[in-house]
Amino acid sequence: MVILGKTKIKDALDAHPELKKLLLTLSPKFEKLNNKLIFNTVGRWATFNDVARMGDLSVCVILHKLNEATGSVAELERVFPECINAVPPPPEMEKPEWVNSVRQLIVLDVRSRDDFFFTDIMRQLGALKPDSALKVINSFYPAPLIGMLKEEGYEFYSETVSPDEINLFALYRDKNEDPDKNWQERKESFEDFDVRKSQEDPFGAIIKKAQDTLPGTGFKLVQKFEPIPLINMLLPLDFEYETVKKDFFEYHIYFYKKANVPEESQVASGDKIPVVIQAATPVVLPIVLHLLKSKKLMNLIQIQQLKVWRETEKHMAWIVNGKADITFSAVAAAAKLYLTGNDIKMASIDIWDNFYVLTRGYEAKTFADLKGHDFYIPLYKEAPPYAVTEYLMKQTGENPEDYNFVFGNPFGRPEEMQRKLVRGEIDTVLLREPEASFAIHEGKGKIKEAFTYSDIWQSLKNVSGQLPNAGLILKGDLVKNHPEIVEVFYEELENTIQWINENPHEAAEQSYDLMGGSVEALELFLKRVTFKHEKAGDRIEEILEYLKVLGSNKPFSYVGDKEEVRGMFDLK
Repeated sequence: MVILGKTKIKDALDAHPELKKLLLTLSPKFEKLNNKLIFNTVGRWATFNDVARMGDLSVCVILHKLNEATGSVAELERVFPECINAVPPPPEMEKPEWVNSVRQLIVLDVRSRDDFFFTDIMRQLGALKPDSALKVINSFYPAPLIGMLKEEGYEFYSETVSPDEINLFALYRDKNEDPDKNWQERKESFEDFDVRKSQEDPFGAIIKKAQDTLPGTGFKLVQKFEPIPLINMLLPLDFEYETVKKDFFEYHIYFYKKANVPEESQVASGDKIPVVIQAATPVVLPIVLHLLKSKKLMNLIQIQQLKVWRETEKHMAWIVNGKADITFSAVAAAAKLYLTGNDIKMASIDIWDNFYVLTRGYEAKTFADLKGHDFYIPLYKEAPPYAVTEYLMKQTGENPEDYNFVFGNPFGRPEEMQRKLVRGEIDTVLLREPEASFAIHEGKGKIKEAFTYSDIWQSLKNVSGQLPNAGLILKGDLVKNHPEIVEVFYEELENTIQWINENPHEAAEQSYDLMGGSVEALELFLKRVTFKHEKAGDRIEEILEYLKVLGSNKPFSYVGDKEEVRGMFDLK
């Protein structure tokens, strides 16, 4: 078991009771925890993030010490690489009006008490009358008490007066009242989750936050805009929301997870399997967004991290390091990783073809029409886009040496080439989706699709079918140990792709702001892209045919000397 910041103390000590002694030595503030009743109470509600706040410690120091003692440091570094040496700050809260307006405020100062005062707090809470509140003064961040208040549906507010004085206010609660009723009245007690300064796409972090939110509680997302697709995705997962526009670039979106949900529609919270999901490029983002709305899937998995890469090569490191459980990636990348000893399986091909030649200012029907123009190719010369280009040119009687190819240094980023084409800085480029559709839409009639590689590929007599571009890659351990997750993921992926193909406008509305661009541009992309869910094992010969093309005239093989790559498609 790897111990993370969100791990409850009780869960960790149930698995490793010997850690209690080590934990108590980490901070003088933990002396009170020597009391068995206090320790058991803290352990029930507090996480190790809370422990770090209580002891003014770095959560990273705590996690490394505990995982070192259990031999789980390597796993910690795999699932929590961003661990930093800092004390996690208490969540910022906006002070509600009732703190100053309640008719009666009962004050309980426990700073000098070493006994088990939790029962006193519970008794005082139970004795509260309407329009009254309890104020508890403590010498450290009262994480266990806050955890209990959240779980019990109390409206509360905490403030730090000084390092040794933290005040916690709890408002009277009618025990017979439906916690889902009037949740907006206590929304200012929700934890802040401000992603405005995030250096990366915060989508994955927001999804993880939503999954960690307990029924009857909520969080406040602070964003520069109202994320309608994200909101639409969370609503089927038992969330309600309210949006408040604070400023031109400041929106507060209050998400509340309902406590009373019909049993048949609940997203179970039992022992879910933690998974890391990634996509090599944004082309599958609409698929991922819709997949995450599946309650059937969410009943089985807990998303530890979700990443959609702009720099496609970075996703390979997550596979090599064993970090990614589920990956959407190119067939060629998967084959190369498999043949170099990585334990992965390719379950399906979901993106087909996806090579488009675009021109600006002139028309082209064949490769020959591109002569005399700088022909921009994404990525680098040894990558699949140029390999396919070179092969198709030779198959149609053209000599690649007669063309002026331009590559990036060190990489030709598709989105950069798209922008250059739209600005008129270049006039000939090979793009994939979604960049091809974005360029056509932004070009407003000045940018044309000259031809597609799939049309040329299917016209050749020595090949068959379509170009198998990318699909679903699974970590070997996931396939072996959790076949039920693989089965459900595969089934829901098929349903998702069918829904997107049948509802491109609705799918565009779900994902436009996270992908960038307008609903119209996204809808054009979804109508043009070839999403088709096919079991990889049923299309092996076509896949190998494509991989052999990519490996022709290369010092390495994408299939192996004895076609060892076939093992990547065997999920048994």
